[in-house]
Amino acid sequence: MRWRHAVSAVALAALLMAAAPAWPQASSRTLPSAEAVVQAVLDAPALIDYEGTKVMSAVRGDRAQTVTVLESYKRPGKLRLEFLSPESVGARLIVDDGATMWQYEPTLHIVIQGPSFVGGRSTDALRAVVSRYRPRVLGTEEVIGRETVVLALQPRGTGGERRLWVDRATGVVLRTEERDRAGDLAFSAFFTRISYSLNLPSALFRFQPPAGARVFSFYLAGDPVTDVSKVRALAGFAVIAPQTLVTNYTFLYGATAKYGAFSAATVTYGDGVSVLSVFQTPSRRMAFPQAGTVVSLGGGRTGRLLDLGYFRILMWEAGGLRLAAVGLLAPAQLIAIAEELNR
Repeated sequence: MRWRHAVSAVALAALLMAAAPAWPQASSRTLPSAEAVVQAVLDAPALIDYEGTKVMSAVRGDRAQTVTVLESYKRPGKLRLEFLSPESVGARLIVDDGATMWQYEPTLHIVIQGPSFVGGRSTDALRAVVSRYRPRVLGTEEVIGRETVVLALQPRGTGGERRLWVDRATGVVLRTEERDRAGDLAFSAFFTRISYSLNLPSALFRFQPPAGARVFSFYLAGDPVTDVSKVRALAGFAVIAPQTLVTNYTFLYGATAKYGAFSAATVTYGDGVSVLSVFQTPSRRMAFPQAGTVVSLGGGRTGRLLDLGYFRILMWEAGGLRLAAVGLLAPAQLIAIAEELNR
């Protein structure tokens, strides 16, 4: 069986899908339940294809980085992001085929290969979301001329609130916001236009590395292992894999690989909305790209944070291992997770 990341809840974090509404439309004054809105977004990947232009902004202190992307989605779980502006990220490309994600970074002429963030499906996705978050419907607002239902997701543990503006007529998430613990805006995304039910060619979602580009892989193909002790036994080294991370994230599954004397493992965590994968290897022959921002991880340790817009990679060394955390999380969340793993 090919390893697929069976976590459709990540679509809620990526907010890249569209869905037919899962709530009654009898009256525009009758608000749907929060669970119905969540379920509509979770069902989205199986229901409709789309193509549109999206603006994403990430706030870093007193500065904001804004990018515009051409986003295409094809059922079941295939995504393509072409970065249009600013000029510094032009030609950046992300292709996610539902099993593997590829990103080409033109400024470094490197390709990052990692686990899919949109593929797969979980029958317990709704339960996972409501067990870790308190979903609330705040009301309705108009976004790009369409009525939306505003959904708030407040973590039951630590972390900031997320808000989704879901098109009442179609179930499409037209706008998203993520805030930090202090309530300050950390990330926002919104469509400026979108079209549905397009016959997008499958070739659009097949990635071909540019000539001469160096490939760094944070993905292991193989059957998932759902027991941490089995992951360690298969890897043959002391994989760092606690059952829970920073309160909300719990171990989902892992995978291992051996190439002669080289061993590697990936462990994946989820909180019902976001997914995080931690790639680990004891081999010093495994080279990570010497790029990104140097960040402090406490205890005299440092790491390198590579912010690739759609997702981020934090790389560091601890306990004789080289580690890389790959996910849609904010930099502060990745640093907190790395510090916990170091302990």
